Amino acid sequence: MDWAIAGVIVAIIGVILMWLFFYLPRREKVEVTYSDMSVQLLETNGTITDIIVKCAFSLLYSKGTRECYISETWLKLDMQVWKKLRLYFNKLPRWIGGIPCSEGLKKLERGKPQMFGIDFSSPISRVITDDERKELNELVQELWHHYRIGWEDTYGRTHCKTINQLRDIKRSFKSAM
Repeated sequence: MDWAIAGVIVAIIGVILMWLFFYLPRREKVEVTYSDMSVQLLETNGTITDIIVKCAFSLLYSKGTRECYISETWLKLDMQVWKKLRLYFNKLPRWIGGIPCSEGLKKLERGKPQMFGIDFSSPISRVITDDERKELNELVQELWHHYRIGWEDTYGRTHCKTINQLRDIKRSFKSAM
């Protein structure tokens, strides 16, 4: 009876070791090496007409043995700020997505970062008063502080990275001093 239990344990350990040996080295790793987002309010004749969201980031394929293609990228806005902005812009989605290139797929090569970009604009839904203009400018400043970048690879896996741009700026100032 003891030999049967030991045999089962050795078999389970063998299966786990084989899985670790064959599966883990083939696993792909894609990292965000650069990210930047800008949000501006477009004004015409002193009145706000649109909000323009632009996001640029680069992905680096750093580990893996298979070819890696990106089929879709997206930008996810912070929930609290987005809810407040929805009062002013009805057509501002929380998930802003796009296909990275006109061909549909963009190949990532190991060690070479690839740039991606997402641009979106939404018209304003109502007239803004002077008090609301100040609040809206503050919301726009908050929007680029915290957001999420996501992408889907050709193997069907989705990846996300939360970007805290204000924290990154503070770190770069500390490292520069």
